Amino acid sequence: MKTIDVKGMACPLPLIETKKALKEIEEGESLKVIIDNATSVINVLRFLEDNGVPVNKTQNGNITELIVNKQDSDIENAEVDEYCSIDLPADNNFVLVFAKNRIGEGAEELGKMLVNGFLNTFKEMEKLPQKVIFLNSGIDLVLKGSPTIPILKEYEKQGVELLACGTCLEFYNKVDEVAVGRVSNAYDILNATINAGKMISF
Repeated sequence: MKTIDVKGMACPLPLIETKKALKEIEEGESLKVIIDNATSVINVLRFLEDNGVPVNKTQNGNITELIVNKQDSDIENAEVDEYCSIDLPADNNFVLVFAKNRIGEGAEELGKMLVNGFLNTFKEMEKLPQKVIFLNSGIDLVLKGSPTIPILKEYEKQGVELLACGTCLEFYNKVDEVAVGRVSNAYDILNATINAGKMISF
């Protein structure tokens, strides 16, 4: 039985990870999902039940275990965004701005791991931004050797424009290390944020 542990994750990540895991197992196999977020439990259960997937739930304190039995259903193509609403423009007219090389404060290693997690979340939800902007130490994400390069290249292949602050690259003497996206300027970056339907900053 395949097991995924999504404790500590907020919606929509537990739902996305559940859907991804179901894609990886064969029909008739089971999946165990371990969750500690009550809202996510409700959303995952509703998603599975709406798509006709049998599930058994057990509770131990604040930890919920779901045993999911994969059957012949179209769940792999089911949309998840209606179960975890994220207020994004319908036409994907939004931009992401990374002003740091990590997300949040506290443990730097965790903050860097979260960057890939969030970028993958947007991709899994098929809600890609029109542009991603990298400022200050956020430029580290587009430099050679960055663990975010593979996912950013996928974004680029799907038409997302990646803009790295040229002034920032020059300040840190990193212009020659850009591995993905293009070196941009203040005019392009300001224009992108002004014309975006929504801007999400990290």
